[in-house]
Amino acid sequence: MVAAFVSMMIAAASPACVITDSAARDSLRFDGHPAKVWTGVPAKPVLDTPDKRLFRTALREGAAQGPNFAGHVTIVQWGCGTSCVAWAAVDARTGRVTKLPGADYMDTNRVSGLLHGVNFEKGSRVLVLAGAPREDQARAGVYRYLWTGDGFRLLSFVPREKVCETL
Repeated sequence: MVAAFVSMMIAAASPACVITDSAARDSLRFDGHPAKVWTGVPAKPVLDTPDKRLFRTALREGAAQGPNFAGHVTIVQWGCGTSCVAWAAVDARTGRVTKLPGADYMDTNRVSGLLHGVNFEKGSRVLVLAGAPREDQARAGVYRYLWTGDGFRLLSFVPREKVCETL
């Protein structure tokens, strides 16, 4: 209880930051990794683990919207608390659900501006995460990942201190 309170006080004392145009320019690049846009009826998500079944409603409703990333993948997002976003990738062709280990939810409380949370484009295989993965402030920053077809490969990481202008 005391440790949780101390963690909250430290987090509240951390300065917020704004990711400006100049700071975000290199991080928010979706070019260079195009994806062919698929059209078809989206498959239902395969809920083959307890964790996936726990979020079945969000995954099913999100996947039904159709692909919004990497041509045939649907990035589904849902809230996980104050300034927290959880997400998963659902392959619209197969229904396979992929979560990024260690970054399947992001604390976006102290990051705002051009990059915030989960960023992506339908015709690109690049995904950009801005915030603190799994609410770990020591890992806060901007992450660029490449969708490989089987999962995500880290392309680059810029720590929060280098990409943010404090308020």
